[in-house]
Amino acid sequence: MSKAKFSFVDLIGCIVVLMIIVMLAGPAFAQIRSLSRRDQCALNVRGIGNSMKIYANDNQEKWAIPAFKRGLIDNGGIDYLNNRSATDGEPTDSGEVGFDRANETTSETPGNPSGGSTAVSVTRSFWMMVRSGDIAERQFICPSSRDAVDPGDFLFDGGDYYDFAGYENISYGYQVPFGPRDTQPREGADGRQVVAADKGPYYLDRLDPMFETRRGKPLYYDDSPLRWRPYNSPNHGRQGQNVLRGDGSGLFFDTPLAGVNGDNIYTLMTDDGWDENGSNRIHGESPHYSSFPNPYPGQNAFGPGPNRYSSTDSLIYP
Repeated sequence: MSKAKFSFVDLIGCIVVLMIIVMLAGPAFAQIRSLSRRDQCALNVRGIGNSMKIYANDNQEKWAIPAFKRGLIDNGGIDYLNNRSATDGEPTDSGEVGFDRANETTSETPGNPSGGSTAVSVTRSFWMMVRSGDIAERQFICPSSRDAVDPGDFLFDGGDYYDFAGYENISYGYQVPFGPRDTQPREGADGRQVVAADKGPYYLDRLDPMFETRRGKPLYYDDSPLRWRPYNSPNHGRQGQNVLRGDGSGLFFDTPLAGVNGDNIYTLMTDDGWDENGSNRIHGESPHYSSFPNPYPGQNAFGPGPNRYSSTDSLIYP
């Protein structure tokens, strides 16, 4: 019996077959990696929610919210935005992520009714959980994003700071907590209410007026995810976002219409009337293009001043 010979031609043929297999399998492996990172992001979001609920048990059912001057609700508002006009976009003004990172904020008191902080970053709510030791800085980084763990995780113990170092050190946004109580993250809120999510599309694109669904081509609730993609979070290649609901559940949505009754979680509900498509809920406007100085969720959408229906508006920032 003669032995079969393995020629050079056969070797080349095997290599070609292996290359074809690798080429065909490559996209599948990439998709698996993407889904794995998305799942890890979902675990981060749900973990944040669990910690917030534990915090609320010892805080009169309220989720973490930094001290601020509550007297400014519906009267100018808290400055959590930066350079809202299209003339200046440098993130150096009061209220934005990392500004006055080492300075603690305060509330007005009976003895000092004129006091209290008027410029407070939304992300300080998350940092409260870092200071308490309930969540590590790395849990606030989505593995699909390009964000980097806050340097406090390596160089300091976190106790000296009151906010993340900058926008690139936090991957998630929070329900803007500087409105009336029924719009603030808390236990007892509608379980469908989105209170945290992958950070939205408007922080870096706030100088582009076309990055506003109501200013651009009209979109509707049943339009394809592909059309909605520019208005998704940048974390997952704008394919969608993980969201945390008030009941503690975490879900992935391929459009930003993840809130109550299809509410756009990254925009402010407007007061320009209702139509059959609910455009003021589905489109809304980014906080940076609001007519209000420092808008809170549902502000004036149902008439002047705070309104109980305002609590159906999710406004995730940054």
